[in-house]
Amino acid sequence: MVRKLITRADDFGSAQAANAAILEAVRCGYLVRNVSCMAPGARLAEGAEALAALADRVDIGLHLTVNSEWDPVKWTPCAPRQEIAALLDGEGSFYPSGEEMAAAAPPVEQVLREACAQLDRLTALGLPVSYLDGHMFPTRFIPGLDAALRQWCREKGLRYASDYDDLYRGGPDFAPTYPAFAQNTDAWLQKLPDCVTLYIIHPAQYSPESCAFCNRQFPTGVVAHERELEYRSATDPAWATRAEALGLQLLRFRDMD
Repeated sequence: MVRKLITRADDFGSAQAANAAILEAVRCGYLVRNVSCMAPGARLAEGAEALAALADRVDIGLHLTVNSEWDPVKWTPCAPRQEIAALLDGEGSFYPSGEEMAAAAPPVEQVLREACAQLDRLTALGLPVSYLDGHMFPTRFIPGLDAALRQWCREKGLRYASDYDDLYRGGPDFAPTYPAFAQNTDAWLQKLPDCVTLYIIHPAQYSPESCAFCNRQFPTGVVAHERELEYRSATDPAWATRAEALGLQLLRFRDMD
């Protein structure tokens, strides 16, 4: 039995804590094969050169960001605000949830305009972008966006990684300690079907910076703890043992061609 995992680390650029964790995970080589970058992220520029230097190890993607889910930290557009006004709330940030964005009914053309601006920011920083996926699955909330982004990717020469969203089957249950999370990871892997699974993680080192990722649903420190667990997992040599014992294949998106 062969279990294939498309392993994707999301939110590069969102925080220094995320950049450091993801860069270490890529250098270790134990788990991460794809890195999705947030163009609106405040810490993208300072990590871009280091990530670009690792492009031979991972696929690098545009993590299209048109939602801003946290209370203290807000994602704002790369395109001029007046050109994508329907995507923004009264404070000039993206809407917190897909449902709120859907209620605003933004034209698909405005999303594509923002996608162009976000791609331009990544490439201007020297990042060799090869695919696009969506932060918080925006295609589920804007009618016609899925087809439009697929065509946009063809025009830009990018893989449309959102085609693999249906392969996402969640992940291991979080736990109070890393040893418990590692056990949950082993149990989750044992239950995976004999097919391709998309495994999405958000590695980040626990810090005051990562504790700012909070809102009414996730109180201060909850997300920071979960992302610390995923950081420790992504840099854990245990993945080499798991790969051998379970016949794991870790895939980049290019491996799906």
